[in-house]
Amino acid sequence: MSVEDTLREARIRELPLSPPTCVALGTRVGEVLELMKRERAHCVLVCEGERLRGIFTERDVVTKILGLPVDWEAPIESFMTPSPVTLHPEDRVWEAMRRMEEGGYRHIPLVVEGDRVAGVVSVRDIIDFLAEHFPTEVFNLPPRSDQVFAAPEGA
Repeated sequence: MSVEDTLREARIRELPLSPPTCVALGTRVGEVLELMKRERAHCVLVCEGERLRGIFTERDVVTKILGLPVDWEAPIESFMTPSPVTLHPEDRVWEAMRRMEEGGYRHIPLVVEGDRVAGVVSVRDIIDFLAEHFPTEVFNLPPRSDQVFAAPEGA
């Protein structure tokens, strides 16, 4: 099966997803940043109970916090992206890739029945999936997409 066919057939739930890092509404931004650092989390899902209410990412740190006067006691709602684009674990991998490309996202929350958090899919998850299923194609790519070699390099 080709890479394209696999991406059209595979479901997001088949990816090697890590458990999401979640915080409750009202959590202090300083506490969220410490959690992200400690957990090495690239994003945090902001929830009300089990329901997704927003996402806070590394990009939010760069654009909304760095170099600005910030009240570290302020609630995360002041900095998160509310009502983010979401997917369902049963959606196809190509749909995640399409939405990431269109929106410029690196992380998309996964939800089931009524915005209940089921996980988060990242660009890294998709790359890991591709590398695992297509090692020859992935590891033999040239450094630039426009580069084509006449013969294999090496011995």
